[in-house]
Amino acid sequence: MTFNQLFFSKIVLTSLAVAAILAIILTFLPLVGTLGFEYSIFTAFIMAFISVFLASELANIELRSRIFGQRVSDRSSAILLINFIILTVLYLIGLFSSLIKQDCYIMEGTVFFLLIPAVTVFFSTSLGLLTGFIVKRRGFLLGALILLAIIFYSLWKLYSGLPLFLYNPVIGFFPGPLYDEAVPVTQTLIIYRAVTVLWGVFLLLLLKVMNGISFQRARAFDFISLVVVVIALIISYSYQHNIGFSYSRDYVTEDILPGSIETDNFIIYYDPGSSEAGYIDLIAEDHEWRYKQLSEYLNLNSSGKIRSYIYPDIETRKKIVGAGETTIANPVHKEIHMVYSSFPHPILKHELVHVMAGDFGSEYLKISPKIGLLEGIAVAADWNGNGYTRHQYSKSLIEKNMAPDIEDIVGFGFWYAPPQVSYTLMGSFSRYLIDTYGIENFKTLYKSGDFSVYGKSLGELSAEWKEFLEGVYTPEETTAIAESRFSEPSIFEATCPRRVATLKNLAFTHFRDDDYYRAIKQFEEALGYSGGDAVLLNGLSYSNYYGGNYEQVAIPAETTEHLPLVDRHILQNIRANALWQTDDSAKALVVFQALRSKPLPDELKRELDIKISAINRGGVTEEKIRDFFGTRQRTLQVAALEELIQEHPDYAPAYYLLGRMFFNNEQFDKALPYLSQARELGLGMEKLTLENLRILGIVFYTQGRYEEAQDAYTELVLLDESGQREDYSLDFIDRSIWASGLRDEEESGQY
Repeated sequence: MTFNQLFFSKIVLTSLAVAAILAIILTFLPLVGTLGFEYSIFTAFIMAFISVFLASELANIELRSRIFGQRVSDRSSAILLINFIILTVLYLIGLFSSLIKQDCYIMEGTVFFLLIPAVTVFFSTSLGLLTGFIVKRRGFLLGALILLAIIFYSLWKLYSGLPLFLYNPVIGFFPGPLYDEAVPVTQTLIIYRAVTVLWGVFLLLLLKVMNGISFQRARAFDFISLVVVVIALIISYSYQHNIGFSYSRDYVTEDILPGSIETDNFIIYYDPGSSEAGYIDLIAEDHEWRYKQLSEYLNLNSSGKIRSYIYPDIETRKKIVGAGETTIANPVHKEIHMVYSSFPHPILKHELVHVMAGDFGSEYLKISPKIGLLEGIAVAADWNGNGYTRHQYSKSLIEKNMAPDIEDIVGFGFWYAPPQVSYTLMGSFSRYLIDTYGIENFKTLYKSGDFSVYGKSLGELSAEWKEFLEGVYTPEETTAIAESRFSEPSIFEATCPRRVATLKNLAFTHFRDDDYYRAIKQFEEALGYSGGDAVLLNGLSYSNYYGGNYEQVAIPAETTEHLPLVDRHILQNIRANALWQTDDSAKALVVFQALRSKPLPDELKRELDIKISAINRGGVTEEKIRDFFGTRQRTLQVAALEELIQEHPDYAPAYYLLGRMFFNNEQFDKALPYLSQARELGLGMEKLTLENLRILGIVFYTQGRYEEAQDAYTELVLLDESGQREDYSLDFIDRSIWASGLRDEEESGQY
């Protein structure tokens, strides 16, 4: 058959129609429906089977006329070309969809299309040609089974291995957690797809050798080429750890995190050269305390030790596990993967719930069949916070009509809603069920996902919960805080999420490196796609501020009028900072004082308190505090505060700020004298006083001064009229009593 006869044959035209229809269906799906990473993955999956089918069937047709065997290279090229023509049609469908939707990811999407479905088509066509040659009339069946075997093997590696990402010849790459929105084209992906091309070349060479043997025309060059390709494949997989295809647990614990410490319930792996190594005993203690709390709350007596991997930074965790910004738990293997950014770790308890709940989860995956319950129990168990509760936030979300129905997010709809909203609502709902009906009933629900354990429907339980929330006391400013905190859309609803996430990551990387010029460029480009993003607007304003572009700090009113109230206040604060830096203290003070009574996060209110007090004092105090807030360079900040202390040793906020800096840098022993001095002098401002006590209590604890830690938190409870820090404080008091008891047992030889 000629090429035209092959291409216009019924089997090719039918395959083209099926592929095009499936691609058009994809364009109606959120996130998948434009030319991008997700479209490439789905297209690769579709074309893998269509390519195998066409290659094997067309090869079989040609074999009957014996033309295929005599002209194997020409006929293989023709069949490859047909499959690539079909793939081009799918690319044009994705491109057309992107143009209609004015998508911003076309260039990156094209690169992903070339790396993923284009390579898959070459690999799958090569496979189909070989199976069509080997198994007459059943080549597609064999080829499809091989594709399925490849997919299931990858899924098994995902299930049994340490990484949450996978590289696969069929779909190219699965990146891991959904919440890491940026999916860049990496060197590892390029190399892996080059290896996949090598597999395709191997299959074609094998076909050529087998065909040559059949027709007694085998050439030595073909055998040599085949051997060279095999050697190249062996070398590439022998270096898979170095390249980044995959990582074994042994490799990670021997080469990445070779340090380890074992406790009663944990094996903790860490980098001996990291800052965490200096207080690894404290980290181990943190693990054991949370384990004790959760064992009691979940009514569990777990067996087997949990493995905790402490990575030195998010880049290393991203490389090894696939999760950068997301802390990950793996209930199947009883392990957690963390970056230990502060003590006590704010997410440790949450992640441990996932692992420990595996004891009453499903048999193989150790989780709940309902995603909302999986995350709900973790939020419910890790309830103590340093602010508003999930009940209060949930009530505010419902009142602002920002809350989807529980029925819509208890299952896979959990991922479709904005993540902060889903976590908060399901955490509140789960906590209500546990408090009202007991943990054992919830554990039964968790395993089965069947709400009949309560003798009521999900709708009835949801209505009960909403009625309960109506009686929850909620401070007036909670709604404004909630509107700001939960306004970010989900990845399925956001504009150009992958492109914006990539630009945002680049912008904040430049910002952290004090390269404000490039940070500004990246923020501005990202805002061109997502102009209403408060995080981007704040980043742009702060970049201009720290870059000394004070006249560029103000964001036009028409850009900010749609923002939540809190975010508008944050931008006003940055603008007032710029006024202050240009010596317009009077105007800055007016803004700072006005903002002090507005809904804002506590950390910003503490900052306002310090700036207001400094301006009111004037002189050196104002000058040095202004210098402190005018830079991000730690040496300049420390110098400004030290000079201020020398001039005015009675100014307590300077001691607080220095102590805070050492505390944030995990230098607890250096933080102690400054925080203690701030306490002794008296900060005179409620929120500053409470926060100083909070971190001072932590510092006392890290130094083994447990009684003083208890005293600090007892004082905190007494001074906190709002009661927002009571649960957090009582939790730390209990922790201090427990740690003191452990020390006493150890000293008496009983531990």
